[in-house]
Amino acid sequence: MRFLDLHTHSLASVGVDTPARMCHQAERLGIEIGLCDGKRYEGPSGVEVYPKGKRDLKRDLDRWKGRADYIVVHGGREEVNREAACDDRVDILAHPDLERKDSGIDAFTARKAAENGVAIEINLGRIIGTRGNHRVHALRNIRRNVMLARKYGAQPVVASGARSRYDLREACGVHELLRLVGLTEDEVQEAMEGTPRRILERNAERRDRAAEGVRVVA
Repeated sequence: MRFLDLHTHSLASVGVDTPARMCHQAERLGIEIGLCDGKRYEGPSGVEVYPKGKRDLKRDLDRWKGRADYIVVHGGREEVNREAACDDRVDILAHPDLERKDSGIDAFTARKAAENGVAIEINLGRIIGTRGNHRVHALRNIRRNVMLARKYGAQPVVASGARSRYDLREACGVHELLRLVGLTEDEVQEAMEGTPRRILERNAERRDRAAEGVRVVA
């Protein structure tokens, strides 16, 4: 079982460990990671944007399109969740239930995410980093979002949201957790590797097509 975690941070953004330490820990755990620092690394190099609304989101997407291997949107606000699902420049909608009583995803958002290839994140930190009723609430929201993704054809993707090397998780533990929240074996494999790999490949193809359209004028 392989795990490609596209939502991690180093101290170059909101994390506390160096990129080298994050990558070293990932290697020890036998997983791959992408750092969402808005900087270019040898491995997958993404960015997480933090829009407060539709205008902020559009500005951030205009700024980062083509400059990062993938774009993660910091979800939670209803307007942000919906607008992110409607824009095919977004790759991952992270923790849509953040600071919410509901799951952050409804039928409209799930359908739009499916149409635009926006993956809906299953955030490990929402489970591992909580206790008691907060964990029960997080698990319920994840199960609901998995159900909606399944119904409307959206793509769940699992990620840690790690801000330190100690937040990273090995593949076998992630596999068991996803089975616990109700994913089938095929869905687990897609969420852990298939979907994140396709995100990277799709965006690489987009950059290649854009480069082919550039004409150099002497």
